[in-house]
Amino acid sequence: MIPAWLKARLDMMFGVDLRSLALFRVLLGGVLFVDLCVRASDLTTFYTDVGVMPRDWLLAVNGLWRISLHSANGETWFVGLLFAVEMLAALCVAIGWRTRSALIVAFVLNASLLNRNPMVLLGGDILLTCLLFWAIFLPVAARHSLDAALSRTPPPASHHHRSWASAGVLLQVMSVYFFSAVLKSGADWHNGTAVDYALAIDGYATPLGQWLKTFPALTTALTHYVFWLELLGPILVFVPIFSRITRFAVMAMLMVMHIGFIFCLELGPFPYISLTSLTTLAGGWIWDFLGDWRARRNTRRGPQPLRIFYDRDCGFCLKSVLILKQFLLLGRAEIAPAQDNPRSKKLLEDNYSWVIIDHDDRAHLKWPAFVLLLKRSPLFALLGWLLSGQWAVAPGNAVYDFVGRHRGGFGSLSGALLPHHDRPFETGVIAQSLAAVTLVTLLVWNCFTVRFFVQETIYFQLTKVLRSVRLDQYWDMFAPFPSREDGWFVIAAELKDGRELDLLHPERSGVSYEKPEYVSREWKNIRWHKYLERVWSIEFTNSREHYGRYLCRRWNSQHSGDQRLDTFRIFYMLEMSRPPGETPKVEKRLLWRHGCFVVPGPERAK
Repeated sequence: MIPAWLKARLDMMFGVDLRSLALFRVLLGGVLFVDLCVRASDLTTFYTDVGVMPRDWLLAVNGLWRISLHSANGETWFVGLLFAVEMLAALCVAIGWRTRSALIVAFVLNASLLNRNPMVLLGGDILLTCLLFWAIFLPVAARHSLDAALSRTPPPASHHHRSWASAGVLLQVMSVYFFSAVLKSGADWHNGTAVDYALAIDGYATPLGQWLKTFPALTTALTHYVFWLELLGPILVFVPIFSRITRFAVMAMLMVMHIGFIFCLELGPFPYISLTSLTTLAGGWIWDFLGDWRARRNTRRGPQPLRIFYDRDCGFCLKSVLILKQFLLLGRAEIAPAQDNPRSKKLLEDNYSWVIIDHDDRAHLKWPAFVLLLKRSPLFALLGWLLSGQWAVAPGNAVYDFVGRHRGGFGSLSGALLPHHDRPFETGVIAQSLAAVTLVTLLVWNCFTVRFFVQETIYFQLTKVLRSVRLDQYWDMFAPFPSREDGWFVIAAELKDGRELDLLHPERSGVSYEKPEYVSREWKNIRWHKYLERVWSIEFTNSREHYGRYLCRRWNSQHSGDQRLDTFRIFYMLEMSRPPGETPKVEKRLLWRHGCFVVPGPERAK
C-alpha cells in the first residue's frame, strides 16, 4: 500500500492529464501524416530498388537486426501500399478511431520505414517512433476522440492518469534534452560560440538564421540558454516542489527554443515532433482554468446550459451529436432525446430537425443549429462566425435535408464503421509491465550513450533488440559541438553530344562552382540534405556508386539519343567554418567519377 504522501509526490512527478494526452494524440497523428506526405514525394527514390538504396545494398548496410517490412518488395506499388496504410493509421490516431490498433500499426510501419533507408534518417524520426510506442500504452483516446464518443463504457472519470507508461513518456521526452546536454561536451558550448557555429552551417541556416548570426552577443546568450535549459530543465520537471510552476516554465521555454529552431534552422520535422512531445507536460490546471473561463462566459450568455435534442428513433442522430460534442469540445452541453421534452418534441415533428436550445433559451434548427455549435466551440468559433451569414442558410439546410432523407443509409454506414464499443481506454497489468521493462531498458541504453557506465556485452545485446524496432536513441544534436564542415554539391556532367551541364541545375547555361546565395535551398527537402551529407561522409562511400546509377537512370529515362547522360563527376565544395569574424575557405573535393555506359562499373574517384 503506497502512503498518501508518496502517492501525491508520484502523481506530481509522473502523472499526465487526459486532456493533454488528447492534444498529444491529435498532434502526433497529424505530424506523422504530414511527414509521410513529404516522404511520399521521394517514395521511389528513397525506398525502392530503382532508387538510391536498392535492397541488396541495404542488407549490407543494415545487417540482419534492422528488420523492415518495406524491404519485402522493391517495387513502387508495394512501398506505396505500406505508405497508404500508415497514413490511414496516422489519421485514425488523430481522430481517435480504434486508436490503440492504429498506434500499433503506425509504430510497426514507422519503425520498418526507418530501417528501409538509414541514409535519410533524422533525429526526429527516432523520437517520433518512440512517442508512437509510448502512446500505445496510454489512454490517449479517453478524451475528445471517436472512441470516447462511441464507448458504452464511460471513459475514466478523473482527468489525472499515472502509470508506468506515463512515467515512460515523460522520461522519454525529457531524456532527449538531458542526454543531449550531457553529450554537448565541446568547448563551443562553454565559451558561448556554439550557436554561432551552428548558424554558420549554411546548409541548415535560414535567411533569418544568417541574419541572427550578425549579433554575436545574442548568439552567445542563446548558446548558454540552450545548454543550461537542456541540462537543468529535465531535472526541474521531476522535482515535486512547486511542480506546477516549474513544469509549465520548462515546457514554455523549451517550446520557445523549438520555435526559434523552426525560424532559424532547416531541421525538417524535428522541432514539430518535439513540440508535440512537450504537450505531455501540460498540467490539468491549464485546462481547468480555460474551462472555468469558458463557463463564466457561457453564464453571462444566459442561465441555461447548451442543450442538444436528437431523434430517439435515429441511432445515427445520437452518434452524430456524441461525436460533435467530443470534437467541438462542448463538454458541458446536455444531450437528450427530443421526445422527452414537449417543446423540442413539437419542433422535431414540425420541422423534421434536431433542436438545440441556446443559453438564452432560444431554439435553433437544421443548419443554424450546427453553426451555433461551431460558434460555441473554443476551437471552431471563428468558422462558426464565418458560416453564420444568411448566404449559408439555404445551402446548409439543403445539405441537412439531404442527410435527413438518407439517414437510414448513413445509419447503416456508421453502424459498420463506427459501432458502439466496450474497448478499454487504459491498458492492463501485462501491458504496463512491458512498459516498465522498456522504461528501465531505455534509461540504461541512454546511460550507455553518454558513457555513464560501460558494459559492452549488455550494450551489444540491447543494440540488437532496440535497433530492430527503432527504439535505439542517441541524442547528439550539435554535440559534442556543431560541425565545422559545410558545403554544397556540384555535379559536372557531359551528354552524349558532348554538351556540358550542371546536373543539379540543368536549367543553367554551364557548370558553376560559386557558392549559392542560400545553401539551405539547394536541397529539395531535409531528407535530400541528409542523404547527400552521408554521400559526402566516409562512412557511406559505397553510396556514391548507387547515387551515380540513380542519376543515370533518372536522366536517361527522360532523354534519348545524344541527349542521354554519358559521364559526370560529383564534387563537394567543402567549406570549413571559422571562428566568428574570420572568412571561411572553400576546397573543391572530387568524390566520384561515373560513366553511365561503362561496363562492368564506374571508376572510383582518384
